[in-house]
Amino acid sequence: MPGIRGWSLATAVLAIMVFLGPAAIWSIAPIAIGPVQPTFARSSDTTPLVPHIISPELTDPLIDQALDDHYAWLDTSAPTNHQLFVLMPPTNGLPARSQLLQQEAARLGYHVIGLMYVDSFDINGLCAATPAPSSCMENAHFEVVYGSDASSVVEVNEPNSVVNRLTKLLEYLDTNYPHEGWSQFVINGQLNWAHIAVGGGSQGGANAAMIAKQALVPRVAMFSAIADGLPFESLKCEGPRASTCCPSFPVGDNWLSAHLTPSARYWALGHDRDPFFPSICASWESLGMSAFGPALAPETSAPPYSCTHELVTDLKPEGGYKHAHVSTFNDLYTPKNPDGTPTLADAWQYLMTAESDSQECS
Repeated sequence: MPGIRGWSLATAVLAIMVFLGPAAIWSIAPIAIGPVQPTFARSSDTTPLVPHIISPELTDPLIDQALDDHYAWLDTSAPTNHQLFVLMPPTNGLPARSQLLQQEAARLGYHVIGLMYVDSFDINGLCAATPAPSSCMENAHFEVVYGSDASSVVEVNEPNSVVNRLTKLLEYLDTNYPHEGWSQFVINGQLNWAHIAVGGGSQGGANAAMIAKQALVPRVAMFSAIADGLPFESLKCEGPRASTCCPSFPVGDNWLSAHLTPSARYWALGHDRDPFFPSICASWESLGMSAFGPALAPETSAPPYSCTHELVTDLKPEGGYKHAHVSTFNDLYTPKNPDGTPTLADAWQYLMTAESDSQECS
């Protein structure tokens, strides 16, 4: 089986369970096939994926925080799109808890990484009482991503930063699996952002937006993000049950207002019973996503969802609505079909493949 070198016995056993599929572990049940954009092809659910489960310190001995495993995935049967999809977990999250979404990206032709990073900071809570919450949150996300000493509320050095972790993981994958094509995403030790799509759940989605603020990336896919509790003045924002989301309202300047990656490359999925949804919805407005049409509920529509960049579900999460926030990306709580496949699979595919300039949306 590929990808065993450097693993502990427990990690190897987990990888074997992942490799064997749904008979071995429920959380990696096959994903339902649904319509995708024509620029992407999707492989069969029955084709085995190539998984690599790697401890961060194996890639760089200077990494000494947040040592839970990275996940990397490759579907050798899917036509490659020559892009890497990086999925970052939420606050106190783990890549292991969003394997279904990572696997779906691999089926679509991405090289995929579920990246472990220093996600233990409650940035909302730490910045809420500061004189300038937006600046506080911007600096905190910047330090988490780049490892510069920009924030007074978080402490992340350069080796533990998102950028270093991703760079060293890609170099490790290229060294150990040189025929899998990981080297195309690092050029002379620098990340090749032009071929790296970024995404994440909750705080992970905010960190993806921070990357897209500083670099031009092909896609940003946000799941229950961005949940930063910014001071959005008088805010009224409702989900599809009220047939409206993200109306024009004064959101004011905040750290999301300017970004190098254009608004047309941002896509998002949220839950309208998420207690963070008003802030999430307002963040989409700040990013300019509402220019591409109103939010739609994926359970009452179908791809290409009238080409909107905003999907908002009201599906009941596994375990009840108290898990609404994480239900858009977490294996345990995401809604399931009777056969155990994720109900939101079509929405996931859309966020990772849709193009604003496609024939359907032109």
